[in-house]
Amino acid sequence: MADAADNAAVITEALHDMGLDEEMTARCLMLLENARYAELVSLLNAHRQSLLESVHRYSDRIDCLDYFTYSLRKNGGI
Repeated sequence: MADAADNAAVITEALHDMGLDEEMTARCLMLLENARYAELVSLLNAHRQSLLESVHRYSDRIDCLDYFTYSLRKNGGI
């Protein structure tokens, strides 16, 4: 059976892999330790939304870059 320190280390690593900083990781661990699961899920959902907005923002930039390079190739340069 894994001990609490091992579980905390695994959870901490997972939270860092999600892109959470030290402050947010500590907050998540505190919520988890205090069985405040609804708040934890809400916090993680907010982080997910933030990541998704970043994906969309960069996707738009990639689309602009692709269109620009397509136009360059099509027109033989600017």
